Amino acid sequence: LARDSLGEARRSVRALRPLALEEKSLSVALEEMFHRMTAGTTLGVKFSSNGEGRDLLPEWEENLLRIGQEALNNALRHANAAHFETSITFTNDAFSLELRDDGCGFDPNQRHQGFGLIGIRERVESMEGNLLIWSAPGDGTRLRITLNPKTETRGCNQPNRPE
Repeated sequence: LARDSLGEARRSVRALRPLALEEKSLSVALEEMFHRMTAGTTLGVKFSSNGEGRDLLPEWEENLLRIGQEALNNALRHANAAHFETSITFTNDAFSLELRDDGCGFDPNQRHQGFGLIGIRERVESMEGNLLIWSAPGDGTRLRITLNPKTETRGCNQPNRPE
């Protein structure tokens, strides 16, 4: 009964997983999504991946995909940016995602009406990661999310992907 329930739970989680991540790495899924979202716009997109890529927890990959989507959406809708750059870096002891635009920027210490940054912060906190935000009016915006992959399997010897 427990095995059947676990199998059903895994199928349910897979059903909720974005299709973009089903057969592609996070790097490829992000890059393709960014190009789709900016097709027909004047926003230029640059993407780079550094280090030897590896799988992260599916929940982490989904969160990172949604964070990238939100950051690009903000650049398109609010920042009046001309360029949007993304960098993914894998090292032995960390993973980082950096998202940068050259738009109008904002004061990160001010309260904002939208839920975009709140959602990004909550996603990063759920992964026990670190979020840094650099922005100023007239100076664009840069977000850096840093995760420690060693915490993703904390107390568990299971592989990152469900069977």
